[in-house]
This record gives sequence, structure tokens and C-alpha cells, in this order.
Amino acid sequence: MPVKVLTPLIILIGSIICSAQGGQTSWSDTIRDVYIDGEFDPKAQVLSGDGVRRIALISPRLDLAIILNQDDQTVHTTLKEFFRFSADHASATLDAGAPVQQVGGYAAIDATTFLLTVDGRPIFFRAHTGHRGEMSEQKLWETVPVWRYSMESYQPAASSVAAIKAVERETKVTVVVGTWCPDSKNYVPKLMKAIGAAANGKIKVQVFGVDNQFHDPLETIQKLRVVNVPTVIVERGGREIGRIVETPSLATIEEDFAAILNEKPLKHDGRWDRGPRVARGEYVYKDRSGKESGKETWELYKTDDGGYLSHSLITIADATTEVWHRVNGATRPTFIEVTRQRGASLSRTRYRLNERLLTARFRSNDAGVIDQNLNVPDRVGFLSPAVASAGFEFVKARNEKQTEMTSYQSPFEFERTVGRLRVVSFEEKGEESVRVPAGQFRAKQIVRRAGEEISTWWLHDLGFPVRGEMREMEFALTSLEVSK
Repeated sequence: MPVKVLTPLIILIGSIICSAQGGQTSWSDTIRDVYIDGEFDPKAQVLSGDGVRRIALISPRLDLAIILNQDDQTVHTTLKEFFRFSADHASATLDAGAPVQQVGGYAAIDATTFLLTVDGRPIFFRAHTGHRGEMSEQKLWETVPVWRYSMESYQPAASSVAAIKAVERETKVTVVVGTWCPDSKNYVPKLMKAIGAAANGKIKVQVFGVDNQFHDPLETIQKLRVVNVPTVIVERGGREIGRIVETPSLATIEEDFAAILNEKPLKHDGRWDRGPRVARGEYVYKDRSGKESGKETWELYKTDDGGYLSHSLITIADATTEVWHRVNGATRPTFIEVTRQRGASLSRTRYRLNERLLTARFRSNDAGVIDQNLNVPDRVGFLSPAVASAGFEFVKARNEKQTEMTSYQSPFEFERTVGRLRVVSFEEKGEESVRVPAGQFRAKQIVRRAGEEISTWWLHDLGFPVRGEMREMEFALTSLEVSK
């Protein structure tokens, strides 16, 4: 049923005026596709209330700002000028005393799709799936107008702009973005501002958009090996000289870009927060005949919540696997990222554990996006392809005095996408002296059983394995450095 909106004057002086709900004043830009009177409104801006379930719509096609309260599905209005935007339009504050008028309700088709009528005008919100394919810079700003504000308000580092300007060789830059992606919104406008400020005719920029399922344009995704956005690929003479994936190595993206232009790409230490390093080392993998089949280099860090973050890089034949594995102070897995590459095939799976819900999102330049959601028990372990982080599962079982536990096993095979839950048991065989290439250690022997799979592990006091034997392979610690 149409909802009649009161005039601004009545809103300001009427007896049913209320102040900004709950005292909430902070709002953040969140991209949605908005249709007003059945037409797409590219200039509409949608904001989400920080810490509350409210969404605001501000559009030049509407006289008032509209606020949706998701808790009770009510619609409210206020004057647009009560929203005060930051210079980059990425955030806003709503004046604490702003009068807010309830004018009706809305229908929620799903979590991101809403239908309402205000003053006889139908308004439709839906999730933004992203612009697909090549686009000009102007088309980029038209698709996500807030990005233009971010670009215009940003001041890139002068030294980086000078380095970009000084490039004398023809250079091709391919920027792959998700117009739905927060990291793309954060970094791409800043990079475009730096390139524009340098005004170097030797640098040619091409921009592509991908949908949020990484299916379209599939040919571009596969050819450029894209599994995360933004991805910035720099080529010279038909050869890739570096790329930036998702986040820069340094504080600003233009610093990373300038380093690549000088053919001195920087090593990215990962985007995940960490504290002091506890230890680092290397394993050698061998097949059952004793022939070396691969290696794993790893680092172990403390985290602010009393937990640990493990990082491993595994090389086996022509395949590489990178694993980030985080556990909290109770040794409960909270986040794991597994990236695999073999030839032109690239995939990345991110696992998150929130309360009793484990979510996995698999992205591949071959298969697009696959989501997995599993309900898990409170006491759950996680076994990734990395040897270094396998000790987390054992330590958790020991700390909780469990001889049996449900554990999620991430795929070890390159071809598999997501893993499965398994019931595993642990049997401690006591402590013994173990000699490996890295030295001699006192280690606890543990036998792990998962169905018919049986493996034996020798665990260091710090929780990482020093040696192990499985059905198809064995491993041993070849180097170790423990921080003091």
C-alpha cells in the first residue's frame, strides 16, 4: 500500500517527531542497486548504520532521505541535510537531534532485496552484483559514483607520483575490479588518482569489472588468473613484471605500483594482523620410498587475543599452496586461507568460524565461486594442508582433554574444492627423543585416526610437529629458529 510522506515542514514541527533513532549517528557507504519509479538510479547512495540494522537512501530523485529499520521493517524519512558526509563520501553522520518520521513499512524479499512505496513512488533495492567486462574510467565513476569522490579527495604520495611520472618505457596496466568489493573501493580510486596525477603517456590503463561470483567475464578471469579483487597487473614488452592482489604490500597502493614499475616488486607479508614471531622453519616432504617430493617453509606468530597465526608456503612438484591459519587463545580455529596454484590454475578458499557456523568460500579462475556452510560443534578442530599448523588440532584436543573430536579437513588434493567434517581420535604415546635434520628434540608422539586414515606425529613443546608419517608421505623438520 502506498505510504504518504508528510511535507518537510510538518516533519519538523509535528507532534509525532522523534530524534535520530537510538542516538545512532555514524553511517558507511554500502553499494546497492536502487530503482525508483521502475528506473535504475545510478546516483542513489545507500548507507548502512554502523552497529545497527538500519539502511539509508539518499537520491537526487527524492526530496527526503529514507531510512529503513531492519529490526521491525519500518520506513522513516528525514531531511537530507541532516546527513553530513566525509570528503570522500564513504561515510556520514546523522545529526543526533535530526527529526525522523515513521511513514510506513517495507517488504523484505531476502536479506538484501527490499521493496517499498514512498509518497506513491515504488522503490526497489537489490544487491549489486557488479559491472562486467571492460569499462572506461568514466564508466567506472558512473557505475560507482562514490569512488569518484574518493579519487578526488585523495592525495597520493608525491614521491610515488614522481616515480610513476619518470617511467620511460611503454607499460600496460590491467586493473580488475569488483564494483561490489570493499577492497576495490578502498584502493582503486587511489591508484587511479596517482596515475592521473603522474600524467605519463607511456602508461596505458585498462579496467575490467567482474561479477561477485567470478563467472563473468570468464575468459578474462581465466586468462589473468583472477581470484580476488582488486588485481592490478603490470606488463612490459608482453611480460608481467608484477601484480598487486587485493591489498598493497606497503601503506599505500601507489608505493607498491611505483616499485613494480621500477621492476622491484615488493613481497606481500599478508593482510592478516599478527604480533611477534614465535618461530620459523622448514619441512622436507618425502614419499614412502624416501625420495624428496616437496618442502614447506613456515612462520608462527602470536596474536593480540592470545592465540597464534601460522603461515606456510608449500611446494610439491609444479604446484604451490599457501596457508594462513589463525586460532584464538582457546586454540579454536577462527580463520584459514588456502591459496593453490598450478600452471594457469589458481584458487583461493577462505574459511571462517563464527560461533557454530563454519563458512567456506572457494574462488577459482576455472570454476568461479563455491560456498559451503556447515553447522559445527563447540569443540571443533581444523586440519589444513600445512604441516606447521596441524599442531593446533592436537593442542586443542589435549587442552580440552579430548581423545575424540569433530574436525574439518581441508582438501589436500589440488583438484578438490571444499572439505568435510570428520570424527578424529588422538592417542598420546608419550614423550621421546626425536632426531631430524634440524636437530634433536624432545617431542610427544601422537597417533591420529580419521576413519581408515592413520598418521603418526611428533609434536614440539611449542605445538608444531617436528616429524610425521602418513600413508602416502612423511615429513621432517629441516630448519628451526625460535625467537627469544
